[in-house]
Amino acid sequence: MYKSKFTLSDDTEEFEGYTDGSEWNGWANVCFTKEQICEFMKTTPYDFHFGVNKLTKIETLIIYWVVGEGETYHSTPLPTDEGDILVGFFLDGLEFMEVEEK
Repeated sequence: MYKSKFTLSDDTEEFEGYTDGSEWNGWANVCFTKEQICEFMKTTPYDFHFGVNKLTKIETLIIYWVVGEGETYHSTPLPTDEGDILVGFFLDGLEFMEVEEK
């Protein structure tokens, strides 16, 4: 996966993330590192936090899109084109568009 810049469909602010260039329903599949998620979430009005699933030991991200209702995203290995394997999170269902293509 390679690093690129993305915007949400209704915004011009750019966010850094990783992609393999694939799309879902016309929107970019983006994987963010923990640091990139924090930068993205600073621009939103939503609360979020990271945790670890006690059973699987997999790191999780919970975003409260609706007050009192958190949506959980599980971490996944993020192999980069540079040979690194980072920890990433796919924010499925958001309308991301790639700004900078490889």
